[in-house]
Amino acid sequence: MRHLMGEQLVSPSSSKVEGSSPSLGILALIFLIGGLLLLTICLVILAFTFWKHIKQLVMKKTVKLENAAQASDIFSGNLRTICYFNYRTLKRATGNFNPENQLGSGGFGPVFKGVLGDRRMIAVKKLALEKSQQGETEFLAEVRMITSIQHKSLVRLLGCCSDGTERLLVYEYMTNGSLDAIIYGRRDQFLNWKIRFQIILGVARGLQYLHEDSHLRIVHRDIKASNILLNEKFQPKIGDFGLARFFPEDQAYLSTTFAGTLGYTAPEYAIRGELSVKADIYSFGVLVLEIISCRKNTDLTLPTEMQYLPEYAWKLYERSKTVDIVDPRLWADGTMEKDVLQVINLALLCLQQYPSLRPPMSEIVAMLMSKAQMVGTPVRPTFLGRKGQNDEDVSWEAISEIFPSPLAIDSPSFPQT
Repeated sequence: MRHLMGEQLVSPSSSKVEGSSPSLGILALIFLIGGLLLLTICLVILAFTFWKHIKQLVMKKTVKLENAAQASDIFSGNLRTICYFNYRTLKRATGNFNPENQLGSGGFGPVFKGVLGDRRMIAVKKLALEKSQQGETEFLAEVRMITSIQHKSLVRLLGCCSDGTERLLVYEYMTNGSLDAIIYGRRDQFLNWKIRFQIILGVARGLQYLHEDSHLRIVHRDIKASNILLNEKFQPKIGDFGLARFFPEDQAYLSTTFAGTLGYTAPEYAIRGELSVKADIYSFGVLVLEIISCRKNTDLTLPTEMQYLPEYAWKLYERSKTVDIVDPRLWADGTMEKDVLQVINLALLCLQQYPSLRPPMSEIVAMLMSKAQMVGTPVRPTFLGRKGQNDEDVSWEAISEIFPSPLAIDSPSFPQT
């Protein structure tokens, strides 16, 4: 009986132990899988953090060039180190990109004034990727150009930021902003002839460096008043290199799609996409007329004859009334007529129809500094999209026919943008 009872007492206990074994195994398996998942997540987070840290260190040391197929040989070894800024630092410096701190807007995004923790003033260009499918390309182009060239008449790049979809460029802050705010009348500020001439000469020197003295031959492609920045002494610096292009010395021109600002654009580039340094020289001529007249190159609120500044300047030149284009305040300030008319004549030389007739920037600088005589009489420019003498519309095709390319058709072309 005891033996039987013992079996009966033991038997239930044994069945419980045997029944619980599968439950414990499943529980252990769940804990094991959960632990592995947690470990995997921790490793992924750690790897991502490490990768982001390494990325920042690499960019802080130097900005690596992408799309190097165009210029790997030329740019090799020519980069200077720039600072990598944290996005949160720039966001804080600009007051979360407060519209009140906006200095202006370039072709690919607005520019904001900022103050760093050490009280340094900076200008931050925030690239608007949603506005352009080539936004990142433009960002890399601007970094590539500015880090490769240095001159006192070119805006200085302090650093950049690439954080997710955000692309930002950090420039030195220019106290007096962009030239267009002054000459277009948005700021009530008078520039005497000494300052205007200083600006003209400074821009000319900057272009001479880009075209002739730099280790790269560069066409800016967007020389205009809003891209000329002024420091506290009104010394000019050329900015916004997002559209700039370079090409080897042995090429006469680049065949490329049009990019730039109409009104400043050379006709051979606007019509046929033939880009050379002479396109910048044409734009420089338009800019000089704007500085002297203190008005926009195109103003449809004016009488028809005066709406397009280069055309109006040429008509006054033909009538020997060039002085009529000059800002009247310059005469009231005692400016010498001879000095102004010489510079206007130089501007008209820059606007001539054929690129080969436009003087190179080195000659322009020499003429401005009176180290070379003003040579030749300007040839009538070609005016795009204007009415003919019989008040008939002149089509682009018609202009192209009367404005044949002086360049060889089989001239080698650079890879297109």
